[in-house]
Amino acid sequence: MDIRVQKTKKAIADAFLRMTGKKPIEKITVTDIVTEAQINKSTFYAHYRDIYDLMDALSNDAISSVVSAMHYLANMFEDPHAFFLDMYDALSICKNDNIQPFSSGNMKFSQQLSAALNAKAIEQGLQPDNYHYVGALLTFTINGIIALHKVKEPAINDEDLEKLANFFENGVRSL
Repeated sequence: MDIRVQKTKKAIADAFLRMTGKKPIEKITVTDIVTEAQINKSTFYAHYRDIYDLMDALSNDAISSVVSAMHYLANMFEDPHAFFLDMYDALSICKNDNIQPFSSGNMKFSQQLSAALNAKAIEQGLQPDNYHYVGALLTFTINGIIALHKVKEPAINDEDLEKLANFFENGVRSL
């Protein structure tokens, strides 16, 4: 992709993400974004149909990043402790990239991420006899970890994260 296109898309995404910190997504307009990004509306529309198209593109990028960062999905049942920590780290990508708005009350993001992770787990050899729990576990884990990342104070420390991983492991082992 042309470097100018990359820079423009990044400027649009950054402007949109800054705007989500200022007002609800439903109230953000293309004019708000282009003013913040210091571009013309025609430039925005050259890349996206509307704000929802932009959100979909950003969500898809975030989902791809998280899925790529997950290494041991097939170990969900064999090593749930490691799975939980891996998922926590993978979802940190969203926090670090300020993708939090897509997880704030947006079930579509969680559902799409869960479906993508579910597919990767099957590709990695998840056994079919455990398959019926996968969707529920992924949804529970994704939404729980997103909520943990939203907590500003007190921040989750390593000791607390280990306790949560142990809690998750005990729950999975009881299935």
